[in-house]
Amino acid sequence: MTNDESVSTRERVLTEIRTASAAPTVEDLTTALGLHRNSVRAHTAALQEAGLIEQDTRQTGGRGRPLTVYRPTRRGARAGGRNYELLAEVLVDHLARTEDHPEHAARQAGRAWGGRLAAERPSEAEALVPAVLDELGFEPHHAEAEIELRNCPFRELVDSHQGLVCALHAGMLDGLAEEAGAVATLLPFATPTSCAVRITP
Repeated sequence: MTNDESVSTRERVLTEIRTASAAPTVEDLTTALGLHRNSVRAHTAALQEAGLIEQDTRQTGGRGRPLTVYRPTRRGARAGGRNYELLAEVLVDHLARTEDHPEHAARQAGRAWGGRLAAERPSEAEALVPAVLDELGFEPHHAEAEIELRNCPFRELVDSHQGLVCALHAGMLDGLAEEAGAVATLLPFATPTSCAVRITP
């Protein structure tokens, strides 16, 4: 079994434990997933070590020893799939449909966000703006008087809501730079594949 296959099987074991109506035993997992007992034991041991599940016991109702069962930890219970892109799409679409001036509202939201980020780490704008852009995944690169943004973490939303997304980004830059006493100007698609930021005192 390759490492990818092992991880995939481990995810199946975790999902079964997380979604079972009652905490399952090794036998329950073996039956539900069609795996060998030894494989199930190996995966549950790995999941325990990772802090995603924990052992518990269940009385059999007879004279035998209690059964060992598995329950997700709080971390394990929250280990399902995520789709933050869908959440962002819903929120951006709602803003576009309900605001009289959606780009203004997006810029204001971005400015508030940028202000909060700046307040958490007081610094000169020339250092603060690139640092935050790097943390957020924009892959900033200094090019002469501008900062080239080689990636857009909101790229999928730009296809359907470019004006709103760029306004949100520009507002974030407003908030970041204003706290540091400067001006940061977003230049959307300064090249066909990248945007740029210009910082002025």
